[in-house]
Amino acid sequence: MTDPTTPFTYDYATFLQRIIELNINDPRCKSMVVYPLFIVYAIHIMAKMAGCNNATAVKLWWEQNNAELQKLFYGLDDVVPSEQTIRRLITCANNDEILKFLQDYFTQYRFNTSAASGAVLLIERDVISADGQNIRATRLTKEENDARKSSGYDLVSLYSAKYGFTLSQRTVDKKNQEAKAIVEMLDELNLRNCILAWDAINTRVSTLEAVIKAEADFVVSLKSNQGTLFEEVSDVFHFVDVDRYKFEILTSARVSTEHGRIESKEICILNADDALSSAMKKKWSNVKGIIRVRTNRVYKSSNVGVDEIEDRYFLTSITPDGLDENFANTMQDIILARWKIESRHWVIDVAFCQDRLPLRNKDYIANVTVHTKIAANVLSYIREHTPLYNGKPRSFECLQQIATNAKFAFMFLEAFFKDDMSEIENDERFIGIFYKPPKPTGNDVPDNLKENGFDALTEDDSPLSLFAKNRRKIKSKRIDR
Repeated sequence: MTDPTTPFTYDYATFLQRIIELNINDPRCKSMVVYPLFIVYAIHIMAKMAGCNNATAVKLWWEQNNAELQKLFYGLDDVVPSEQTIRRLITCANNDEILKFLQDYFTQYRFNTSAASGAVLLIERDVISADGQNIRATRLTKEENDARKSSGYDLVSLYSAKYGFTLSQRTVDKKNQEAKAIVEMLDELNLRNCILAWDAINTRVSTLEAVIKAEADFVVSLKSNQGTLFEEVSDVFHFVDVDRYKFEILTSARVSTEHGRIESKEICILNADDALSSAMKKKWSNVKGIIRVRTNRVYKSSNVGVDEIEDRYFLTSITPDGLDENFANTMQDIILARWKIESRHWVIDVAFCQDRLPLRNKDYIANVTVHTKIAANVLSYIREHTPLYNGKPRSFECLQQIATNAKFAFMFLEAFFKDDMSEIENDERFIGIFYKPPKPTGNDVPDNLKENGFDALTEDDSPLSLFAKNRRKIKSKRIDR
């Protein structure tokens, strides 16, 4: 692995190719190599950004953009590999090696930082979410009975909310192997001072101990799968509701009005030493605080008051700090950050159509998913760093359409890895797409219309002006009658 902190000169034609070439080993016999592995990887990622969902689509995109690709990558000729060759080269990649390179590059080079060894403020700590994503095509019907299917492969990932990319992933056969995969990844990564978050299915004494051993903290879900502990936690919050809890309570509330509903969240945090019984404190010795998030949802299309009330419970190794007035609010931010991995999985399944792919080979599934996640990260970065369109970020479908041009796709990649949008901002073609103000449609309402009515309209032939004139004529005829 080359030192990511060593600066080198960025060259448009060789930037992505060089960083992959220097850090990813090619397992093939060097004398038999026709298509360099780093070229195939880079082009495959760019094709993924353009919405290519399988090797056949990647080959077609490569053929259509081959002339431009030859200008971007040295060592590329007119011959395009077949879809079988593309699929084989993606399968032979070392998944862990790619993820290790990305982790080192982002944490040490792009952000010029590494895991801190000293104390870090709670608000500055990275939230690492763990979750499994099932690959639909790997589910197999048993005994020709559609009602009973094997669960297929799950991709268990550790996702950094701070950097927005997957730190590590494992392919497992069954859902109940997620906890084992998480522990294995914790042993391999440096997650000191990070905060781990995951679903209740992985909330076990062994996984919490692995987090503490890694010198990290956790904020994890608690449900009825931990029966006795869940009952005890829900009971103690019942005492809070009826004002029978005598110890310190930390609370915070917030309201959001997105997704067609008004949603209020109230977080309540208790110290585990005060709230839990001696037996529970002994068994769950790493739990320092228990949390309840109560959500009230009112749907805007409904005339009913409160449509839904939902309570969610969490365990944390972070000791509640009553002296910090922002502690409860920060903990609520940490809990919400856990959902970023769910959002990313939704994007990969829907915008990149991963759930529709006929994937079977375990190695190919792992490697093609890494490339899909990189493509999703690149487009997410472009969405976040370009102006809103009609009050919303550009859709992934829109950016994928732009990325059908190989040069545009490469510029997206370069901006993402360099964390620099200047080249896109100064390019006339992107100015017309992202930065040029929309042209008036003729139906725009003048600024002074609210104050002076239709009389303030300019005398022109725009649709709005003609509409206003006709309305005045109709109104005058009604008054005459």
